[in-house]
Amino acid sequence: MADVVDKVLGVSSAVSGVVSLIFYKLYRNRTETARQVRQIPVWNPDLDLQDHLNMQDNQSLAYAAVEGLITDMGRTLRSHHGDEKGVVMRSQIVEHKSKRINGFWSDMKKVIRDNTEMVPFAISKPGGDPRFRVEVTDARMATQLEDDLQTTYDRFEPSKASLVQVGLDRLFGEVTKGIQETEQMLLTGTSVLGVGKIFLHRGEMKLGPPDDSSRMYIITKMRLLELVRHYESQSTAYKIMAIIAACIGGGLLAYVLYRHTSGWLEKRRQRLEFDEIRRSIAEQRQRSQESRAAESAGEASGLRDEDTCVVCLANARQVIALPCGHLATCADCAETLPFPKMCPVCRADVDRFLPVYRP
Repeated sequence: MADVVDKVLGVSSAVSGVVSLIFYKLYRNRTETARQVRQIPVWNPDLDLQDHLNMQDNQSLAYAAVEGLITDMGRTLRSHHGDEKGVVMRSQIVEHKSKRINGFWSDMKKVIRDNTEMVPFAISKPGGDPRFRVEVTDARMATQLEDDLQTTYDRFEPSKASLVQVGLDRLFGEVTKGIQETEQMLLTGTSVLGVGKIFLHRGEMKLGPPDDSSRMYIITKMRLLELVRHYESQSTAYKIMAIIAACIGGGLLAYVLYRHTSGWLEKRRQRLEFDEIRRSIAEQRQRSQESRAAESAGEASGLRDEDTCVVCLANARQVIALPCGHLATCADCAETLPFPKMCPVCRADVDRFLPVYRP
């Protein structure tokens, strides 16, 4: 049982360490992202940005931000439930259920449909020249984009099952509450901030993922300072979770080491104890008037059954188990009892053994 406990504690400690490492990496990532975003320049999609790109050796800015309004590039997506127009549309149908697990009812969700549509779009300056817009490339790779979509439709349709059906569902432990349909869009005219690589391609400005994979590609409705605070907040949360996971893992590891150390010390104490018991018995035998050979012969052939060790059934009973007080074993068998030691008569835990000399 002790081995099983040690294995469980060891695995738990290792899992906590891995979780702590994951949270630590997320913390470093968010901290570095906040630092990088805080330092980047913010451009408007206008002639100044295009001239600045033309002056660069590779006609690009490795990591910069552009701020403006979402503009379609000739094609838009129309809401299925209204007149809204946008460039990104996500529609979901989710079934809400209540399921009995181990005697308790828990709410669950089952995604029936999750579809995202996207058309090419650009970021342009409000009231500016549309020729200087910045086209967004690889938008699906951008973080924050789907988190900032505006909800244009949200409807929950309760289940219309009969009372008999509801009763059967509860009997089988799974009840359908209803269906929820939602629609979210990135509407044209929305003010956004795009962070990534800004470059010229065939005379047109574009925004895409940075060449350095450690830098994040971001499209969000937040302003730059809001974005920095957002990542700093995430960084703090991940740091706290990493510390908690590390403390749990360290505590479990310390407990495992304590168990092994205390076990080793206890075994060492018992080994010294039995060495002392053997010395005590030997000294008592030396003070006896009978010769050592006669004593050996007496122990081997003259012992009564009630005086022999209950384990080996050959040697004389030599030690008393405390606190139960049973005189049942010889010193050799008492030492070889498995750890933690228990009395072979009553199975009580043994704190220590005392020598008893029986001539």
